[in-house]
Amino acid sequence: MKSQVLFSSLKLGIFSLLETSGAPMTAGGISEAIGTDTDATRRLLDACAGQGLLEKVNVDKETGDGEYQLSAGSRAFLMSSSPTNMTGFVSLLADHYTSPWQDLTQAVKEGPAFSTRHGLEQDKSFEDVYSNEIDFTGAMAGVPAVFGAKTASAFDLSEFRSICDVGGCTGPLAYRLAAAYPEASVSVFDLPFVVKLAEDKRPAGDHAERVSFIPGDFFGDDPLPAADLYVLCRILHDWTDDKALKILTKIHQSLPPGGGVLIADTLLEDDKTGPEVSHKYDLHMMLVAGSRERSGQELKRMLNTAGFTEVAIKNNSYPFGHVLARKQCV
Repeated sequence: MKSQVLFSSLKLGIFSLLETSGAPMTAGGISEAIGTDTDATRRLLDACAGQGLLEKVNVDKETGDGEYQLSAGSRAFLMSSSPTNMTGFVSLLADHYTSPWQDLTQAVKEGPAFSTRHGLEQDKSFEDVYSNEIDFTGAMAGVPAVFGAKTASAFDLSEFRSICDVGGCTGPLAYRLAAAYPEASVSVFDLPFVVKLAEDKRPAGDHAERVSFIPGDFFGDDPLPAADLYVLCRILHDWTDDKALKILTKIHQSLPPGGGVLIADTLLEDDKTGPEVSHKYDLHMMLVAGSRERSGQELKRMLNTAGFTEVAIKNNSYPFGHVLARKQCV
């Protein structure tokens, strides 16, 4: 229910209206602006205030009426002008990722047969999400924009002079890496339509000028950009084991000896008892893409199969765990 309050408020344009207004508004003023029923709008706004999405101010103690403004959290994550704007990601959850949970019981009964019977193919799943390219890139950029600093600092990467963020969208993590490692050149490898949109998302600053964008498909014949470190942030969990291994093998073949790959995902504990957020994502990926979250040890085995050695695992940085593996020196 809490998520539906957020989803509905976002779809109705409440947060963007309050951002534009720059001042508190009454329920009547908001409902008139967005074309909704005043009483129902007031009740939704009060629910938002109760959840910390909005602040209710100038309240009449007798009637309970008041005005509404964005909370600190909403200003950080639900304003289009914020560098940590997550509205694209939240909209993606609302539009594509909630209804599949109604099928959880059947998916558990059938296992892999569920994906086959329901035509749940990964390529088709992502094609549906890609249908609005601008919304999709905004959604995919949201998470690394907020948590990218943790990935950039999970390991000391200063020895790497060329870093490529594979599937790095419009570059939020790449810019973090460029700022953290000023001696490194940083590139992003992503689909052509993403690269086309990326230039409009380039922030100001000398570090941003060191980030380049190269179009391509990591499942296609396109070679990966030359790098001595490749980064996979929230990529492997999108794919089944065979496709994830294909990505890692391509990276291993592209690396020079001593080069590495850094993986950021919501890792499961090795005994699979937690953390809770990883279990939620694991079931979610099963439902929407037939894929999964993995433990650090599962990724280590996959990396070893792809040819990597010296695998280091850190699973203490919510919401991501991080794995750094190297290609053996000759």
